[in-house]
Amino acid sequence: MTARWVGVLVAGAAVAVAAHAVAISYEQAKPTLAAYRDQRPAALRAKSDAAVAAAWPAWVASHNAAIRARLARGDEDSLVNFWLYGTTFTKLPRATPQDVAQLASREQIAELLQRRLSDLIAGVESPGSNERLQFARRVVERHGIQPGTPQGRERTHDYLITLRERVIAETERYRKTLESATLLTDERAKLNAYATAYRDRGLSSDTSIAADFALDAAIADAKSSGVIGRVRRVAIVGPGLDFSDKAEGYDFYPVQTIQPFALIDSLVRYGAADAHDLSIATLDLSPRVNQHLDVARTRARGGTPYVVQLPLSEDDPSRQWTPALVAYWQHAGDRIGEEVAPIPPPEGAGKVRVRAVRIPPAIVDTIEPYDVNIVLERLADAQFDLIIATNILVYYDAFEQSLALTNIAAMLRPGGLFLTNYAVSPLPPMEAKAAAVLPVFWDNHQQGDTLFWYRRN
Repeated sequence: MTARWVGVLVAGAAVAVAAHAVAISYEQAKPTLAAYRDQRPAALRAKSDAAVAAAWPAWVASHNAAIRARLARGDEDSLVNFWLYGTTFTKLPRATPQDVAQLASREQIAELLQRRLSDLIAGVESPGSNERLQFARRVVERHGIQPGTPQGRERTHDYLITLRERVIAETERYRKTLESATLLTDERAKLNAYATAYRDRGLSSDTSIAADFALDAAIADAKSSGVIGRVRRVAIVGPGLDFSDKAEGYDFYPVQTIQPFALIDSLVRYGAADAHDLSIATLDLSPRVNQHLDVARTRARGGTPYVVQLPLSEDDPSRQWTPALVAYWQHAGDRIGEEVAPIPPPEGAGKVRVRAVRIPPAIVDTIEPYDVNIVLERLADAQFDLIIATNILVYYDAFEQSLALTNIAAMLRPGGLFLTNYAVSPLPPMEAKAAAVLPVFWDNHQQGDTLFWYRRN
């Protein structure tokens, strides 16, 4: 990739250095290879140290390709959510769990799903300017299917049915995995089971406001307790792209990213950063995410702001948001942008409130996207005050997580902080024990997250 620029503090002054992605070397990976000898990938497990060193570059290249290939399955998962919850390609009710529960019979549920599927297929054939339908068409075409013909229509139908069956089976398997984890008596084994639950799942970029609320609470707590001071250089691993979230699935507004702006807003709100002296690097292996951010930055340099739509679902009476989350939603973005009229939800979107915040171009321009696979790559010559990865490491096994943590540690300045929402086991130079832990709940069933702060020595 082309070189970008990241600020590095040298003798108290910020200077610019070329930053580019580099693969983790064998020497850099040796501590992980030693600590996880029995959990190495099969291709490295029965080899001598010399043989592993010789095989390392080829394994990294191959594994990098394998991880990136998981993006395709994540795209398919998003497409299934789009089919169930989307409102821009159909006037039919959404097929959320609460909507489906109101139907009287399995036949009615099947009819709703089939009719929604027919509308989606029609949308894929003629997507127009709908970027989600354009994306859906690209996903279908990857499999050699040509929408718009009788045969293509039939193949699209069968393909989407197969995808949904896979998603249902995987969801049940992950549910059982997490259920089994709750029964473990060894606390370390239990934490590892939770932290690696989705290690073979497709890599999806979908996101929601609940994750940003948890980050906001963690930053507020860390600032008041003195865990975090002032930061200037921040990296976000996997910033997310709001396409069709698995919980809400709203699609009545343009595809957007939320976390980079929500993070800036929270850092400024609690006095942990100055918006005019802050740089944000996003590290993601998804071309869609990186392209979206690149386009936003290019437009910002031409004077175009970025408008974030913030939906808050009230569709499920059994799930009530906590007052703290509602309060966060009411003011999110107001430290860096201004509230504007939101896009009104269509009738089929159900009960949902929406706020919209316009982010000025100067703030958008502080965000720099990089193509980085955090398991196997890092930015060279970059030192950050803070690196954040939420709902990212859970998609990897313990060996891969350790490699990712090695890359993260290398990009942190001494004393720098790493914030994540799963307990991990970092190796030196990271401190093994979390500097702070904060449980955060966002609904009346105590669904939520736990945020962990780790410090680099």
